[in-house]
Amino acid sequence: MTATSTHPLTVLNQAIWRQLRHFNLYRLVLAIALLIIFYNAYFNGFLGQYNPEAFLATALVFLLSSFLYLFLDHRKASELETQIILATSSDILLITLLMHYSGGLSSGLGMLLIINIVASGTFLKSRDSFLFAAMASIAVLTEHTIAHLNNISPVSLYSAAGILGIVFFSSNMLASILAKRARESEALASQRTADLINLENLNENIIQHMRTGILVINARSEVIMANHSAENLLGKSTIKNNQKLDALSPALATRFQEWQQQPQIYHKPIPQPHGLPDIQPGFRKLGESASDNSDTLIFLEDATQLNQRFQQIKLASLGHLTANIAHEIRNPLSAINHAAQLLNESELDPSDKKLTHIINTQVQRLDKTIKNVLQLSRQEKTTPDKINLTEWLKNFKTDFCSTQKLHTDQLTIDSPDDINILFGSTHLHQVIENLCHNAILHSNKPESEVRIQLKSGYSEEDHRPYLDIIDNGPGISHELAEQIFDPFFTTNTKGTGLGLYISKEIIESNRGKIQYLEKSHEGSCFRIYFIS
Repeated sequence: MTATSTHPLTVLNQAIWRQLRHFNLYRLVLAIALLIIFYNAYFNGFLGQYNPEAFLATALVFLLSSFLYLFLDHRKASELETQIILATSSDILLITLLMHYSGGLSSGLGMLLIINIVASGTFLKSRDSFLFAAMASIAVLTEHTIAHLNNISPVSLYSAAGILGIVFFSSNMLASILAKRARESEALASQRTADLINLENLNENIIQHMRTGILVINARSEVIMANHSAENLLGKSTIKNNQKLDALSPALATRFQEWQQQPQIYHKPIPQPHGLPDIQPGFRKLGESASDNSDTLIFLEDATQLNQRFQQIKLASLGHLTANIAHEIRNPLSAINHAAQLLNESELDPSDKKLTHIINTQVQRLDKTIKNVLQLSRQEKTTPDKINLTEWLKNFKTDFCSTQKLHTDQLTIDSPDDINILFGSTHLHQVIENLCHNAILHSNKPESEVRIQLKSGYSEEDHRPYLDIIDNGPGISHELAEQIFDPFFTTNTKGTGLGLYISKEIIESNRGKIQYLEKSHEGSCFRIYFIS
C-alpha cells in the first residue's frame, strides 16, 4: 500500500476554509441570538430601544447575510480573502447600526466588533486587516457623534469610544502576529508531514522493487509485510497479512527456528520444489533490543544468482589462470601426441603400438579437459531469444539424428505447440546436445537400442515451462545424483566431469534451472525449467 502525499499549501488552505466556515456559523448563531433576545420579554427594551423597527430590519439583514456567506463558503464562489473582506465590512456596518439603534456605546454591542477585527487579523496575511480596525474605530466614533448630536449618548463616552478603538488595533495586531506564527508552524508541520509521506513512499518503492526478498514477521511468526521479490522467490502471487510463516514456507519456518536457537549459525540455501529457485535466507531482529517479542526482518536471496556472482568472480580468476596453463600444457601435449603418432607409424610390435594408442587417448582426454575449462572460463552472456520450443525441438532432432546417425524413431518429441521460452538459442543447443549425448554415452546399450524422449509442458504449481530429457539407460543412483552437477565428477573414464556442470551454469545464466528427477524404473530424466 502506498500513501498519497498532499502539498502543504493545500492542507493549510483547507484549514483556513474550515476556520472561515466556523466563523460564518458564529455569525449565524449571533444573528439568531440577537433576534431571540429582541423578542424575549425578559430583555424587553435592552435591544432596539431607540428604534425597534430599524433594529429588527438590520438584524434580519444580518441573519440573511450570514446565510449568504455560508452559501458562498460552501460553494467557494469567490476567493477566500474576498469573502473575508465582504463579510467583515458588512459586519462593521450592521453591528454599528445595531449598536446605534440600541442606545450607542452604552448598549455594549460595540464589543462584538472585537471578534470581527480579530477574525480579519487571523485570516488576512497582509496588513489589510489594520484597515478594518481603522474602519471599526471610525464607525464607532461616527456612531457616537451622531448619537451625541441626537442626545442619545453623553459626550463622556468619547473616551470609551477611543479606548474601544485602541482595543480594536491592539487585538488586531496580536491576532495578526499569532496567526502568522500559527500559519508558519502549520506550514512547517505540513511540509514535514509531506516529507515523511514522500520518504515513506520512497522507502516502500525501494523495498518493493528490491531484488532481495523482504519479509517482516512478528513475534507470533505472522507475516506483516512482504515485497514483490519475496512473493516471486516463494512462488506466491500475493502474500496475505498475518499469514503464518510455516504455512507460507515450512522449510523457511524451520530455518527461522534454528536461527532463534543459534543466531550465529551459517545458513545453507533452502531447496524449493516445483522449479522454484533455491533461496538463501538471512535474519535480523528489528528494534533496539533483540527481544523475543520484537519483529524479525527476513532477507531472501536467489541462491542461483548468488552462485552466479561467485562463479563469475571464480571464472574471471580461472580464465586468467587457464589461459596461461593451457598454452603451457598444450605445447608439450602436441609434442607428445606428435611423437606418439610417429612411433605408431614406425615398425613396432603390437604391445608397443598398444602403448602409443594409450598415449594418444590420454592426450586427447587432456586436450578435451583443457577445452572444457577454457569454455567454462570464457562463457559470455547472450541476449535471450524468444523460442517456440516445439519448432526448435523439431529442428534439433533433425540435426542431432543426422550427426549421431540415429534413426528418427530413437529420438521422439512430445511437446505442445504453445510453449514459448526465453533462452539463448546457441546455449540451448549446447545444453540439449550435451544431455542427449550423455544419454547415448551412459546407456550401456548398443547405439541402435538407445531411446531418448524430449517431453515439454507447464508445471502445475507455477505454470512454468519445462523440458524433460528422458532416456532408457540404467539411471543414476540416489547417492550419485547429488554429485552429478559437481565439476570434474564423472563415472566414465573417458569423460572430463565438466559436461553437466557447464550445462548447469549455462542454464542458470539464462535464468533457468535444471534438476535430476529420480525414476522408479530404469532410465534417467533431466528437467529444465525456463522463463517465458
